[in-house]
Amino acid sequence: MTGALSGRAAVILGADAIGAGIARRFLREGARVAVIAAEDIHTDDVPGSIHRAVEAAVERLGALHILVNNALPPPAIAALEDQGSAAFATALGAVTAMHAAMRAAFPHLRASGAGRIINVGHRYGEGANEAIGPYNAAAWALIGLTRTAAVDWGRYQIVTNLLMPLADTPEYRGYHARKPAILDLMESQIPLGRMGDPVEDVGGAAVFLASDAAAFVNGEVIHGDGGQHTAGPVLNPGKFAQTAARQEPP
Repeated sequence: MTGALSGRAAVILGADAIGAGIARRFLREGARVAVIAAEDIHTDDVPGSIHRAVEAAVERLGALHILVNNALPPPAIAALEDQGSAAFATALGAVTAMHAAMRAAFPHLRASGAGRIINVGHRYGEGANEAIGPYNAAAWALIGLTRTAAVDWGRYQIVTNLLMPLADTPEYRGYHARKPAILDLMESQIPLGRMGDPVEDVGGAAVFLASDAAAFVNGEVIHGDGGQHTAGPVLNPGKFAQTAARQEPP
């Protein structure tokens, strides 16, 4: 099979709709793919567990050229004064997990001579929204991690970039079923007028970042969101949740 990623081997950390969509697109483009699901990671030993999972995946694939880190958890919605250390530990622990995957992948990516790391973040890493303090902090931390790797590992021809997607996922459809008017308004404010497809749109952006075409793109934030980031904060999840709680019967 020929394609933009023919002959490449990729490990994807995170098997939600976005991770699965990227995996499907990578397979279509000729890559060999291993997906590490969150349930395969033991939270009491995150770095060690991730290291073992990555090593096992590389052994199956025979090499490693691409690492996709897609491990941010859903935001915990509460006022900042009500967010305790556990909420921050969960959110920032995802960044620790992604760093562990990067460390485990590093020697293999360096050996490839053209390694690619794609961290999957969120636009709240460039701004912030109320009632999701731990998520905001983790999203910002992921930009710092991405750009540090871009600087430190560029000498090995490893390029590291951050993808901020907006996708039509089962979680999004669940929100839409509850509050269609609000979500339809959000979609109408996206410049392209629709949510992204996890395979065609988000996966397509990830293919670009994983391909030879991105060999000189390093430390960048790529918005795969149909232009939502240019339109401003069109949906506030904290206010959305509070409105839903007030309007839905107990």
